[in-house]
Amino acid sequence: MKNLKKSLFTLLLLAVLSSCEDTNISNLFYTPCDVDHRFEQSIAYNQAHPTCTLQVDNDNYAFWITSDLHIKESTPPYVEQFLKNAGKDSAQFIVYNGDIYHGQEAYATYASQVLHSQSPLPAFYVAGNHDLYFGWDIYQNNFGSSTYTAIIQTPAGNDLLIMLESASATLGNSQYKWLQEQLKQRGNYRHCFVFTHTNLQYQHITNGVFMADEAHALYRLFSENKVSAVFTGHSHVENQQTLLGVQYITTGSLKNGQLGMVNVTDNEVRVEFKHL
Repeated sequence: MKNLKKSLFTLLLLAVLSSCEDTNISNLFYTPCDVDHRFEQSIAYNQAHPTCTLQVDNDNYAFWITSDLHIKESTPPYVEQFLKNAGKDSAQFIVYNGDIYHGQEAYATYASQVLHSQSPLPAFYVAGNHDLYFGWDIYQNNFGSSTYTAIIQTPAGNDLLIMLESASATLGNSQYKWLQEQLKQRGNYRHCFVFTHTNLQYQHITNGVFMADEAHALYRLFSENKVSAVFTGHSHVENQQTLLGVQYITTGSLKNGQLGMVNVTDNEVRVEFKHL
């Protein structure tokens, strides 16, 4: 009976952690998955921190896209290797697309110190489900907003980056409306890239993906606004497909030595899946 109770508790814990990224460990039955609240706090943060504009010297440029680092109390060898070599290539910046650390506050603080001090290139961050297991405030205190835009300025024109928080496998109403507003400016940009951690459809794993209705609405929205590419992580499996004229690119996990180099030209966006 004792072993049975232990097994049931373990299953309950896993179910809670899988279904809600804001789980309060001190009270497993209180799991406020309030993506709208997180969005409002991100927007408040953005108001105090102006949109980042990164200037590059060439019309053609490249950037690294990686996710699922899962940093804990020390720097894993695969993170060390990436940080050591990322600045030696032609990339202009890095996007860390979620699951940067492994939940706990001490891990978040350590990951923030390492990445902010050792990233060899300008970096953008997006929250993933593992980042929010012990609370949104921990992520925001260490990495700031997870819903924001950035601009890449090239001689030929500007490219728009849109970062979205999907740690609860949804954008929520407020963030979705905000996304619609950002995409109204799409015509002012050469390319538009969207980054969010969670997969829009099943890719190897069966938990933590967008509900079908929301995913379909996003497919239509991205297609109607001619988004150049949408980048996700989460599944730890490389995937690339084109739907309604939009590229959907999922990089594997850095934990497994996988990442992507995205090459951008006037007319093309092409990802090269890389392995450390």
